[in-house]
Amino acid sequence: MTGTKKTANVFLAGTDRIAIDAVAVAILKDLGSTREIMEKRIFEQEQISRAVELNWGSLRRLPVEIITADRKASRTPAKSSKY
Repeated sequence: MTGTKKTANVFLAGTDRIAIDAVAVAILKDLGSTREIMEKRIFEQEQISRAVELNWGSLRRLPVEIITADRKASRTPAKSSKY
């Protein structure tokens, strides 16, 4: 793959791989990414869509909690919900 390198200053951790993937895609979309990422909504991305079909992860059952280090960062995930 090729593209423009960007700095996110983000560390993702969790026990739900699908939730981590979904949050990562939201971050990629927020930073600007490849056409393939930008043109589809998060749950339309092939790997996430398939995982949901297989009922992997807890995305249908539990909300994803995002914990940030400061107040400014805590506002960032909210704008990603538009994806």
